[in-house]
Amino acid sequence: MADTKENCKEWISYIPDKMDRFTHEFAGNNHLILDYTMASLNDLERWILSHYQDANELLDDSSMLDYLTIYIGETFRGYLGGEWDIDIDNKEDAHHPVITLTDASYKGESQIAPMAIATECISRNKENYISGILFNYIASGIKTIDKLVEFMEEECYSFDSFSIGKYRALEGLFLDRDGNGFIYGYEERGHRDIIKHFDNEEAAVSYVLEQISKGEVDDSHLAAFTMDEEEILEAEKKLKEMFIPFIRNDVPGYSLDGKTAYRIFVFGKNIRYIKGLEGFGV
Repeated sequence: MADTKENCKEWISYIPDKMDRFTHEFAGNNHLILDYTMASLNDLERWILSHYQDANELLDDSSMLDYLTIYIGETFRGYLGGEWDIDIDNKEDAHHPVITLTDASYKGESQIAPMAIATECISRNKENYISGILFNYIASGIKTIDKLVEFMEEECYSFDSFSIGKYRALEGLFLDRDGNGFIYGYEERGHRDIIKHFDNEEAAVSYVLEQISKGEVDDSHLAAFTMDEEEILEAEKKLKEMFIPFIRNDVPGYSLDGKTAYRIFVFGKNIRYIKGLEGFGV
């Protein structure tokens, strides 16, 4: 790990090679998809929690701490921008100087310390502590429905069950204008249950972002649908080989002759990995 400005520049120059090894060799050996997404941060955090009992144990594993610091930082940079730097004025730990990300656009902070985030997640033991920090940074810059929709599109949330902006779902959640204000609720078979009223757009958007952070907004996608059990088992096998999390949600008695419909759902950006693959699609 770098400990001076000059060493920091050298350390930065090695990032591409280190991340190539980390996102391929390490990821493959540990059945992870490390693609610089928020979902990948959750998977990596679960790996950290299963391999380190406390922060000191991770601090002692300097090589892995270096990889984790870089991956977390590069993921944050992909979403937020910023540049790597070293905080030479921070003397809290001489053995582990503070490598930071800096950018004038960071909300409420002048810098982000990915190494500290990596070690802190162990004591927090939440499995989404790291991605939660990133989400809060992103959410602080989202004030309008248009920007919210852009974020949801980028993160591959499902609009099959959420009417918002240009998207209209047959049923599910909705966020709509109501006179001079906005309403949020759930619609089914033409009947709307209003959960919240808002005086302005920013308050409405903030509430939806809060629901997203709690996992209340659907990001699942129907990836495979078949009446053939062998086909669904083959699809499961492919997903496991690709390390893509999924759930089965079959529908017994789907057809008139009582046959079961076999279904697989994947989540968020993972839908991009299976588009066009044989055996998937609906």
